[in-house]
Amino acid sequence: MERKFFGFFLLVLFLTSAKAQIKSRLNTKIVAVKDSILVDSLSILPQTFKIYLGDELLDTSTYKIDFANSLLTWKKKPLADFVQLSYRTFPVLLTEKSFHKDRSLIGLEAMGKSFVYQPPAQENTLFNFQGIEKSGSISRSIGFGNNQDLSVNSNMALQFAGKIGQDIEISAVISDDNIPIQPDGNTQQINDFDKVFIQLKRDGAKLIAGDYELNRPDSYFMNYFKRTQGAYISNTFKDKNNLTYHTQAAAAVSKGRSARNQFIGEEGNQGSYRLIGNNGEQYIIVLSGTERVFIDGELLIRGQDNDYVMDYNTAEITFTTKRLITRNSRISVEFEYSDKIYGRSLYFINQDFKSEKLKVGFNLYTEQDNPNRPILQNLTAEQHNFLKGIGNNIDQALYPNADSVAFNENEILYKKVDSLGNQIYVYSTDPKQAKYRVGFSYVGKNNGSYVLDVNSVANGRVYRFVASLSGQKQGDYEPVTLLITPKKQQLAMVNAEYKISKKSRLFTELGISNNDVNLYSDIDNNQNQGIGYKLIYNQQNRLQGTDSTGLKLNTQISYEFADAKFKPIERFRPVEFDRDFNINGLKLGESDEHWTTLSLQLFKDDFKQVAYRVSSFVRPEDYKGIQQSVNGKYRYKGFGLNYRGSLLKSDIDSLSGDFLKQDILFSKLFKPFEIGVNYQQEINKTLDITTDKLSLQSFSFNQVDYFLKSLPSHQKTAFQFNYITRTDRVPFEDRLQEFSKAKTYNAKLELNKQGKSPFSITATYRTIDYEQADSLNKNAETLLSRIDYNLNTFKGFLNLNSFYELGTGQEPKREYIYLEVPAGQGAYTWNDYNGNGIKELNEFEIARFSDEAKYIRIFRSTNEFIRSNFSNINQTLKLTPAILLKHNRGFGAFVAKFSSISVLRIEKKILASEGGLVLNPYKTSIDAVSLVSLTSFLRNSIFFNRMNPNWGIDFNLQNNGSKSLLTGGFDSRDLNEQSIRFRWNFVRKTNFLIELKSGSKNYRSELFADKNYDVDYREVRPELGYQFSADFKLTFNGTYRHQANAGNLGGETVDNLSLGSEARYNVLKKGTLTSKLNFIGNNFSGKNNTPIAYELLDGLQSGNNMTWQLGFQRIISNGIQLNFNYEGRKSEKVKTIHTGGVQVRAYF
Repeated sequence: MERKFFGFFLLVLFLTSAKAQIKSRLNTKIVAVKDSILVDSLSILPQTFKIYLGDELLDTSTYKIDFANSLLTWKKKPLADFVQLSYRTFPVLLTEKSFHKDRSLIGLEAMGKSFVYQPPAQENTLFNFQGIEKSGSISRSIGFGNNQDLSVNSNMALQFAGKIGQDIEISAVISDDNIPIQPDGNTQQINDFDKVFIQLKRDGAKLIAGDYELNRPDSYFMNYFKRTQGAYISNTFKDKNNLTYHTQAAAAVSKGRSARNQFIGEEGNQGSYRLIGNNGEQYIIVLSGTERVFIDGELLIRGQDNDYVMDYNTAEITFTTKRLITRNSRISVEFEYSDKIYGRSLYFINQDFKSEKLKVGFNLYTEQDNPNRPILQNLTAEQHNFLKGIGNNIDQALYPNADSVAFNENEILYKKVDSLGNQIYVYSTDPKQAKYRVGFSYVGKNNGSYVLDVNSVANGRVYRFVASLSGQKQGDYEPVTLLITPKKQQLAMVNAEYKISKKSRLFTELGISNNDVNLYSDIDNNQNQGIGYKLIYNQQNRLQGTDSTGLKLNTQISYEFADAKFKPIERFRPVEFDRDFNINGLKLGESDEHWTTLSLQLFKDDFKQVAYRVSSFVRPEDYKGIQQSVNGKYRYKGFGLNYRGSLLKSDIDSLSGDFLKQDILFSKLFKPFEIGVNYQQEINKTLDITTDKLSLQSFSFNQVDYFLKSLPSHQKTAFQFNYITRTDRVPFEDRLQEFSKAKTYNAKLELNKQGKSPFSITATYRTIDYEQADSLNKNAETLLSRIDYNLNTFKGFLNLNSFYELGTGQEPKREYIYLEVPAGQGAYTWNDYNGNGIKELNEFEIARFSDEAKYIRIFRSTNEFIRSNFSNINQTLKLTPAILLKHNRGFGAFVAKFSSISVLRIEKKILASEGGLVLNPYKTSIDAVSLVSLTSFLRNSIFFNRMNPNWGIDFNLQNNGSKSLLTGGFDSRDLNEQSIRFRWNFVRKTNFLIELKSGSKNYRSELFADKNYDVDYREVRPELGYQFSADFKLTFNGTYRHQANAGNLGGETVDNLSLGSEARYNVLKKGTLTSKLNFIGNNFSGKNNTPIAYELLDGLQSGNNMTWQLGFQRIISNGIQLNFNYEGRKSEKVKTIHTGGVQVRAYF
């Protein structure tokens, strides 16, 4: 069966089609930096537009582009006179009116009496606002019942857009939903479904109240991107002297705190990688869309089709198969994460003034915690005094985290016992001994005395003590907490830019920071303030020719000073600044910093230029470095040469270093393709003067990349092939010796790119061999591949969408807990199977009835990861013979009555230690020990006579499987089902339907073996309905189901017989009344009050049961609806359960 599936997959995957559409060519041009730039006469294709300053890709936050009108404006103008633009265009200007016929030829008098459609006048409703488009609803509901408490729920989701009066624009999104999750970070664009705001605009003024983003102003030092909630106002206007004024002000509650994670990738590990907070928090929530991800200094693009995806709720980042991660990948992630230790406010003021030659700006930013408004951290008087005494030494804020409390069966509590003279905490459910609420913090591998108890069945995390071994601690946790101090960060900036002449300008900025890391303490407050200063002079001289085509010299001199106490909001220097000056990874003390740069750039156009730069970076206390760099580009008759090189000489205390970097690209353009070689070299020799040996910071590598690729202008086919070799060396005494050799093969092919059947494949294969392989450095091979194929052929008879990828990564172990919520708002119910009154993980089941749905399940990732190989496949296949045979007769007409839809999705991960790759996604059963994670879905539906309103037959095959890696072991579910469904409208107003099912379902848990089952079932369900009138329909149905559990798992069986009826009565424009009544008989053999009994009986009891439902929906007036629902059930020897609710909903 597996071979057939795999063979079919390969067959349909490599079918191709030859049709293609014309794709616009890639445009590149160099333009002068102005306030606004008309890029092109045609509209720009979004996602293709890029701006380069030399070789640096400018961030999209620095500019704004109107794609339809091809108009570029600057948010932060670059400190250069020219930039390079790269983009594609539509074949038209989308905002320009175009006509196939002359509109003046239109005349009603030449057409006789014309018919003009006039839509019916819209009735005035309760919520009719002229000139404003609106959508959404407001609802209020009450739930009640004799098996639940009274609950009140409200919901509001409204959207407005339009004009108030003649010149005020309004747009709004209003909601009272408290959404606890972030959107998926698997696309380039993020849908902020938790964003609530009202915005008013008039001319150059704008007012926002609610959720909004605060972006970086036109400043050098002040860099940030903040998601906030509050008020924002801006205004831009010109006075009679043509002077421009721009004002911004914001007052808000800050949603998160900025953080930056830097780490080195693992060989062949695409992720996921866990991000942590500033205080070492292991479990954080990243605010969606706030991240900026870099690899080796290159800014990446989010999305499954691009470089990475982000799980914002678990703060985990995974890199796609398009971005190979190796042991040399330098990864940097900047982001905001939710931090609600204290209430935090944010204020911002900006004032800009601009004339023809002078621009002056002032910015004030202040963000502070409220020490009198703690949210998630309630401090005792002793803890408050403790923080007051540590000053700015906040890393010393570890505090014992145990408190004596009264026993509570819903809490994880501990008892204190003596162990070898030490007082330790032990989990207990004994009301007489469980008196301590203890919080544990992760302190690092083998740095603690406690570990997570993965075998505990408690509904929550339980930790257990482990004794030291030979003086070495064996745990990862301690009963302490890091007390978080309230903080304040302020930054004030004033800058000015003056155009001395048409070819020269001067920029200067002064900044003052105030960073108080402990508002509880006045100690060390004299160390909170710092200043920063930036000066840039830029001049361009034309040496020969005209301004547009002549030879030009661009000169820039800059100086930057930041004193030891100056603290920016976020990084403002280049992302790899520390590495460029060889100070990354070093523990340097506080010191003033001086950075001076002189750069000379000689250029004629983008293909003929050379630049020289010399930079001095000095920290008087511990560092001095001088870096010289040369960059150049030259292209002639198809030959191209690019060179980037730098040499750094530095002194760091007792270390003296030379750091050489070279990047040489030589290529030759042919008409359809380009061939070339890219050579990269880095040699970092840092000598320890005291020992005359190379420090561990030293390294070197040589990398050669041979490539062949098609040109962007090639319409139908695109390809790229790379062969890359790399040799790394590490220090050994006074020399660098060879450490590893790596080879990488990369291929990319796109066929029929814009046609109806596009096909693309990317594949990367890498091997690495170490000179001295050991347990930490093992020879390894990595394969990443991705295939996308869409096929639409034979006029739509066959439609296929395929996606397949494989690679390597790691899977985190996960754990879950259940939290109680109001009845009806959860998905799980608790059954006290052992009668001890303690909520244990193996006692929760998926709720069958709303009054029992009182719990939700929350998953959390742990610090444990398992290396794995993965493969993913998504396929959809549609066959519609009627498209080709609809006019045939005889056998052709018979075949035309068939159609089918097949959907397949498999996401599979196996242990990397098992060796090999998951080339065949269909292989490996769900019970295999090597299978780490699985999500699979297969559904195949074959329809006969589907479009006939009188009768038809459907055949369905379904297979669902899942497997998860939990802290207590694996958890898996599997469902296989076959069904046939026959419908027949044999008499007018009467319809008959019968469905037959057979299948099996099983559940396996390594931790909860008592919940395992393997059930086979058979089911028949007839249904007869009669439509008395357009308003009233009555339906009778019955179901017989036989289920049997495997003998080795208990052998329970149940025969279920259900008889029911349903009535539905509609009153046009007034409402609907529905009712359901079911009698269920369960003949069950086995123990009651067990997990398998709950599963087989669907939450009911053995013997006779009855359920009923009544629903009433009433339209009170246009836009207002009343909903009433009531349901109940009765089982033998069990009280009758009544549940009801009333809801009023207003539609806009």
